Amino acid sequence: MKILVSGASGLLGRNLLRELQIAGHDVYALVRNPEKISELDPAKVFQWKAHAISLSDVLANKDVVIHLAGEGIADKPWTQERKKQLQDSRILTTSHLVEATKLTPPEQRPKLFISASAIGIYGDGGDSTLDESSPDGTDFLAELCSAWEKPTKSLISYDVRVINMRLGLILSKEGGFLSKMAPVILGTGKQWSSWIHIADVTKFIKTSLLDSRYQGAFNLVSPNPLTNKELTKIYSKKMGYPITIKAPVLALKLALGEMSSAVLASQRVAPKNLLNLNYSFEFTDFSKALDDIYQNDGFLDNYHSVNQFVPFSREKIFPFFSRAENLEIITPPWLNFKITKKSTEFVGKDILIDYKLKIHGIPIKWKTLISEWQPDQYFVDEQLKGPYIKWHHRHLFDVVPGGTLLRDEVTFRVPGSILGKIFLLPWIKKDIQTIFSYRKNKIVELQNQGKFK
Repeated sequence: MKILVSGASGLLGRNLLRELQIAGHDVYALVRNPEKISELDPAKVFQWKAHAISLSDVLANKDVVIHLAGEGIADKPWTQERKKQLQDSRILTTSHLVEATKLTPPEQRPKLFISASAIGIYGDGGDSTLDESSPDGTDFLAELCSAWEKPTKSLISYDVRVINMRLGLILSKEGGFLSKMAPVILGTGKQWSSWIHIADVTKFIKTSLLDSRYQGAFNLVSPNPLTNKELTKIYSKKMGYPITIKAPVLALKLALGEMSSAVLASQRVAPKNLLNLNYSFEFTDFSKALDDIYQNDGFLDNYHSVNQFVPFSREKIFPFFSRAENLEIITPPWLNFKITKKSTEFVGKDILIDYKLKIHGIPIKWKTLISEWQPDQYFVDEQLKGPYIKWHHRHLFDVVPGGTLLRDEVTFRVPGSILGKIFLLPWIKKDIQTIFSYRKNKIVELQNQGKFK
């Protein structure tokens, strides 16, 4: 299928760009800043334009639109200006896309329109169980979500199947709710939290592409919500935090202002419509969902991931990365990176490689073990000796339409335990981002030079 994803630079959008391509779909992105999208062929990345006629040209001959655009709810305090940004980024963008869909000739018009929404539409429900038949709430978030969904309903008369995803708290290692999680019980801790593993959001979307029964509103949440106290204690134990503290209601209201209503609201939400369709969740238990996301990681571990599309088969691209010398080519020159010793010419399982480099002028020795190796598919390098307490780097090569999706997934731990995470991490993160940004640009340069042909 030809699938257009708007708001593709966010957490869910990037996940979908990756997973839908791997599933074999022809994926396109509609974003405000095309340079932020490296997961796709640049020819498939469109810049957002508010004019409906321009958007209609982008929508033509696409089978599906997945609309995810929207400013982050908890990213900034809710000033009047910020609240308007939250409204416009959802309501106006949805209205523009809906109107553009209507303007698209019927034979070229998308047949499925999936739009993000949120369980915030129900407001604070206390201990009551809320499902898709529950009335909308009356607070700011509820009214925002209701207005967000409203424009999509008019598409039904244009023979477009419409799905409104009422998303709960999305669990992912790459950002979102868990990136803001701390060993802190919010307020009384009795308020209900409804969550969902990002794998189940992706599975829902993949399922709905082919099953016409999926239409209307769906609560995308696990069938097993938890109170904030339960959720925080499970998270703290899993991540190895030594203590769990409480943040009083008054303190939250003083610190967050009106936004505290989103933190303190109780939403015990049930995925009634999904269960009626016998949808099978991948993860219904919060503890097992965390096990899948974090595995053996703890609260001192940090993450960095990069996805990059290259228009070559992985059989052509993989050999370049299987030679240790080529790591020098794609590493920034200011690191003075040099291989000093290696077990064999080509990389393989259990191979040891020694490097030397300079970090901000300080000489560093680094010894790497290739702990996993699957030719043409993936390999893992782990630091045995070097500047990090832990460095685990997965290099993945996924077959996608038109080429290969290179994926780098790094888990690392900085020196200095808790103090290191507080004071060193921001500086080290910036360095890692700079190194991988150079690497992405260098791969594009090499590809333009015909290096992978």
